[in-house]
Amino acid sequence: MRHMIKGLFWVFSLIPAGSGSGEAWALTTQRMHRRIRVSCGLLIICAFIFAACATTTITDVWKDEAYTGKAQKIIVLMVAKSPDMRNMFEGRFVAELEARGNNAIQSYKIIPFEQLPDKELVKSKIKSAEADTVLIARLVSSKTVEAYMPGKIHTVHSSYYGWGTYYDILFVDYGYTDDMQVSYIETNLYDIQTEKLIWSAHSKTERTEGQQQLINTFIDIILKKLSSDNIIQ
Repeated sequence: MRHMIKGLFWVFSLIPAGSGSGEAWALTTQRMHRRIRVSCGLLIICAFIFAACATTTITDVWKDEAYTGKAQKIIVLMVAKSPDMRNMFEGRFVAELEARGNNAIQSYKIIPFEQLPDKELVKSKIKSAEADTVLIARLVSSKTVEAYMPGKIHTVHSSYYGWGTYYDILFVDYGYTDDMQVSYIETNLYDIQTEKLIWSAHSKTERTEGQQQLINTFIDIILKKLSSDNIIQ
C-alpha cells in the first residue's frame, strides 16, 4: 500500500549500569539488542498485516420469512467479466461451503463462460443439476475513494536486568491518507424450482489488496450471515 507507514522510529533510553564487569555488561547488552531486533521485526510485520487487509460490511439484507428450511445443494454462480475471476470465486465459495458441511457445486462445471449470456440455456442447465438453490453474486459497482488512516503509538518495555538496566522502546505509526478501492456486491439466493428469491444481501468491501483478498473477506462475511439466518449449515 502506498505511503502505508510514513513514520517509523525507535527511541532507546538506557539507565547506566551501577556495577558489574565490562564482559557481563557487554553480554547483557547483546542479549537486549537481540530482543529489541526481534520485537522491532514483529511490530513491523504486524503493522503490514493489519494495514494490508480488506473489510467487508453487509449494508442491507432480506430474507423470505416463509422459507424455513436449509439449502440442500447450492449452485454458486459469479457474474464476472473473465472466466478466471469467475472460477476463482466459485471455487473458493464452494470450498468454504463444503467445509461447513454444505453440498455445493461451481456453476462453471456445468455452464461454460461463453454460454452465460443465454438465459434460457443457463436456466435449463441449472435445473438439470439436481440442486435446490442457486446463489448468484455480481459486482454492482466499484469506485476509488480517499481514506484517512489514523496513526498509533506503541510503547514496549523490556525486562529489567541485573544492573537495573531499562529500555524504553517507542514505536510511532503516523496517520496517512491513501486511495482505497471500494466494491459493492449483490448476492442473491434463489429457489431453483419456483425461481423465487429466498435471501438477498448488499455488501461493501474496502479493498487494500488484490482480488484474492477481496474474495476471501467477502465470502467469509456472506457465509457467516447465511449461517446466522439459518439458510446454510
